[in-house]
Amino acid sequence: MLTAELIKQKARELGASVCGIGAVYEENDPQRDPRQILPNAKSIIGFGFVVPRTLYATMERNVQYYTYTTLGVKYPDEELAEIFLLKIGGMIEDEGYDACLQKAIPNLRIKGDKTTNPEVVDTYELIHATPVAEGKPAPDVIIDFGKAAKACGIGEKGLSGKILSPVYGPFIRYCFIITDAPLEHDAPLAEPLCDNCGACREACPGRAIGENGLDTWQCSVYYKGAHRSNPFMPEDFLADHPEREAILDGEKRFDAESARAIYPKLNFLPNTQWGYAPCLCGRPCDIACYEHLKGGEGK
Repeated sequence: MLTAELIKQKARELGASVCGIGAVYEENDPQRDPRQILPNAKSIIGFGFVVPRTLYATMERNVQYYTYTTLGVKYPDEELAEIFLLKIGGMIEDEGYDACLQKAIPNLRIKGDKTTNPEVVDTYELIHATPVAEGKPAPDVIIDFGKAAKACGIGEKGLSGKILSPVYGPFIRYCFIITDAPLEHDAPLAEPLCDNCGACREACPGRAIGENGLDTWQCSVYYKGAHRSNPFMPEDFLADHPEREAILDGEKRFDAESARAIYPKLNFLPNTQWGYAPCLCGRPCDIACYEHLKGGEGK
């Protein structure tokens, strides 16, 4: 018999740091609605994989930058989550239920969504996607991981856009399963994890975090090192650019067009074979957030 405890036990055996099960939440946007993926869905199961703090520490010490993007992003999202979801999903389907597997898609965003993931070279927008039938959303439907994590009681989106864990703060990656299995649900998070302290905003060298959250195109430029704190920057970087000083000081505001225009110049280090750029900003936003939460009420 499939139970919530059995799923959680298996998740821990397979390496999940956290696991929670929530009711499928109400979503007004059909492009984000879990029930568009599985109309008879009853539960959403969330899993989190902790990212070792040392991957951030080596960036702080200016000694390694690839370890975060490969071991802290690429591996949990592109390898661990895939194998993990297939195993847990198979267990659920062996019991006669559907299991719709949801992993992070770092280089894909739905039409009209202004968010993106700065950890890849480019962002592919589904600008040509149209519904295949009347009354259906356009493919692909992509659930909101922040809402899903909150429903499962394992996380909540913070000011920086990162999904925070009550235990690990921003040092965690998530994946989910939507299922019609009638499982016992955990309580959703009742108290907010992010108190809008602004620590992440103050720490960002590219001033990519504002009062309303993350400006992802701004982040995409400074993530790859367009700031004078970048140890790999040659002296002649952007030497002929009229806004050089503003860019290096994090004062230049980037949009999709200007960010994509400057991206080819941000070649301080080659990309890995998987296309993940080195994290040359060092993710100080995450570090500041973690330190703030750690100094809170036992978080």
